[in-house]
Amino acid sequence: MNPQVVEYYESLLKFEIMQEPYAAKPLKELVEQYVGHDAAHEQSILAAYANVIKELIG
Repeated sequence: MNPQVVEYYESLLKFEIMQEPYAAKPLKELVEQYVGHDAAHEQSILAAYANVIKELIG
């Protein structure tokens, strides 16, 4: 897992949340889309998703 890739995808997910939280795709769909485009970094993307969810929950 690459920490820079995790940070990049965390930023993307947070950006999506902040842009239009009510109109945005569900995070799970975004993660699936990201993995579809960048399967080599699947573990980093999933780690980023987990980190963002933890942050949202508190």
